[in-house]
Amino acid sequence: MKQKQTKPTATELKSWDEVNSSLKRLGELTCQKRDLENKMTELVSEITAKFNTDAAPLLSEMEALESSIAGYATAHKDEFTKERTKELPHGTISFRVSTSVKVISKAICIKALKALGMQDFINVKEEPNKDMLKTLDDINLAKVACEKKVVDNITIVPKIEVITAMPSAEKGD
Repeated sequence: MKQKQTKPTATELKSWDEVNSSLKRLGELTCQKRDLENKMTELVSEITAKFNTDAAPLLSEMEALESSIAGYATAHKDEFTKERTKELPHGTISFRVSTSVKVISKAICIKALKALGMQDFINVKEEPNKDMLKTLDDINLAKVACEKKVVDNITIVPKIEVITAMPSAEKGD
């Protein structure tokens, strides 16, 4: 069973020296986390490489079988004129007609559709322009069911380069 992790309680810092020590510890933990992430990436890469090696012959055989089946079915496509699906004891083979449209130039297509009066063929996505809304005062924002949210974000960045360059004896402060 997975054990539930408990969050350590934050200690109240009483001086900038304690804050600096906490930043140093945060940097050390960040380095340890980065090392673990690197190990994880290496392990995942090893597993992926092993899977790819083990799966390669299977995937190759599957691709060859699918190609052979598709080739045979295409050669006998005339048998699919009435019934578009052929039921076999070990599976089904179907031919389906599909139509797609490739837009070569989006700008030219839209311009031509507008010129031909074919607005129904154009999708228009409407959404509020937040950059413009930022310029409104609170009263006008309220009229359009919006409000400003002002947040003072804090950024905490330990100096990893300084911490990793420290001798081992200093790191354990």
